[in-house]
Amino acid sequence: MRTRTLAAAAAAASAAAFLAPGVLLSRMLHRAGFDPASDRLPAPFSVRITAIAPGRITLRRGPAGAPGAHLEPGRYLLEAARGRAFLGPVLESNGVVAIREFTPLDGDLRVGDFARLDPFAFPGDPREAHGIDFDEVDVPAPLGRFPAWYTPGRRETWAVMVHGKGANRRETLRLLPLLAEAGYPSLAITYRNDEGCPPAPHGRYTYGRDEYEELEAAVRFAIELGARRILLVGYSMGGAICLSFMERSNLASRTAGFILDAPMLDLRSTVAHGARQRRIPLWYLAVSNRIAARRYRFSWDDFDYRRTAMDLQVPVLLFHGDADPTVPVATSDALAAARPDIVRYVRVPGAGHVRAWNVDPEGYADAVRAFLAALE
Repeated sequence: MRTRTLAAAAAAASAAAFLAPGVLLSRMLHRAGFDPASDRLPAPFSVRITAIAPGRITLRRGPAGAPGAHLEPGRYLLEAARGRAFLGPVLESNGVVAIREFTPLDGDLRVGDFARLDPFAFPGDPREAHGIDFDEVDVPAPLGRFPAWYTPGRRETWAVMVHGKGANRRETLRLLPLLAEAGYPSLAITYRNDEGCPPAPHGRYTYGRDEYEELEAAVRFAIELGARRILLVGYSMGGAICLSFMERSNLASRTAGFILDAPMLDLRSTVAHGARQRRIPLWYLAVSNRIAARRYRFSWDDFDYRRTAMDLQVPVLLFHGDADPTVPVATSDALAAARPDIVRYVRVPGAGHVRAWNVDPEGYADAVRAFLAALE
């Protein structure tokens, strides 16, 4: 009897030791991937200003900074406690400090200040960023009313733009001037769990499974105001929301095309990509993914849009950086390879997550203009 008790205890201890990493990882996944509170804190001031000269600024890593943040290629908005500036490409670097193009915007940036690089690149709203007139409108949806930026245009096809997880409408400001130039009316929308918006009933992100309702409401709003067709624009999780709309909405047939930037096509692949980045053994995920699904009551299949993407019958302009640490570029590679008949793929060397515009704004603009011209 005692031997059996000891064996049972040993087996229980072994099982607990085996499951412990999975339990820990499932909690980490929930906090980082499903809990909106994880996105409420502002990004840290991760770089330090060490010199300022006409048209140039020198940056180095700050104490709260990720390695290499100040070396990120491309164009950004530099934000500090007492000033902002437009930040251009790296001109010189020795791997420790970086000298970059620099155009002051407002305030009084000084040597010694700590700052952060904002990838959305432009401040405020369409008027402040680009001088584009817009209206703040409320889109009625099942959970309540959701604010959106409406910019007018002459075309009967409207663009509806969906930002990514933890982002906001400013994410659309890099593309908006190109849509306005081409005459597209547009809505840059919000959805559940955005700051200041109605929360999800369970308080979690669902990677499009539920958020598509706000997109559907925005599409209906556009149709009621005269839109005949809809161009869907999705960034990261916003891409998942667009594809969920195609799966679930009876308005999907109104879709004229897509612009997708680093779209999250499959959450399992995205989580595995993150684990590889952090050197977490992938066999842990077999345990943690099952624990997370049971504990937080979801199915991983709900967040897999690869088949939906493969079955699209409208043109797609697809951007993805090959240095994306968040969403694996391989999922976009696979979509582009499987559907060359509809997908125009712009794979941007050296670009991180949703950084295609930042790294190559001219190439980005050329691709968008050509796509929009063909769409009409």
